[in-house]
Amino acid sequence: MFPPVKIISGGLEIREFGPQDAVPVAAFVAAGDRTALPPGSPEAVADVDGWLTKVHQRRLDGEGVLLAIVEQTTGKIVGSIGLRDTDWEAGRTEIGYGMHTSQRGRGYATEAARAVGRWALTDGGMRRVQLHSRVDNVASLRVAEKAGYQREGTLRMAEQEGCEAHDLAVFSMIATGATADNRPKAEQADRRSSL
Repeated sequence: MFPPVKIISGGLEIREFGPQDAVPVAAFVAAGDRTALPPGSPEAVADVDGWLTKVHQRRLDGEGVLLAIVEQTTGKIVGSIGLRDTDWEAGRTEIGYGMHTSQRGRGYATEAARAVGRWALTDGGMRRVQLHSRVDNVASLRVAEKAGYQREGTLRMAEQEGCEAHDLAVFSMIATGATADNRPKAEQADRRSSL
């Protein structure tokens, strides 16, 4: 299983959702705008407390982790990021992220994707973090590239939405070398510009 996560990077605190998030999560749900919340988040305000008590189970079961992206200066949840489809034997996991519509274009998704990818390749014990994005989602493609993920190719007609099939771009960040304590070291990202 992944260890508990708390990452400070670029003015963001990236951490697991918890009981302290009941009010902002309920506000997102009540407003009908769950863009800052991960897939599987509650659809009704009455379900928020139960979801927050179970959200850590994913990490404890070794499946992945769901994280809040919090702006440090305000303490406001601006988005979410997570790891899923974790294969411990292969040392592989997939990263996904979402930003509240009002927080897009500020570089938060790029910073979080970079920080969580590197964390997964060091403290998280992974060798590969992969990322899939629809090829028509230009903003998500830019986030992946700016965060240091390398584009590997395209999965043709790999995602179905309603009656339409979409192509997915495949990106990865891999562990290269080792640190002094023999944990993998994340591949260095030369492009450090933010959105």
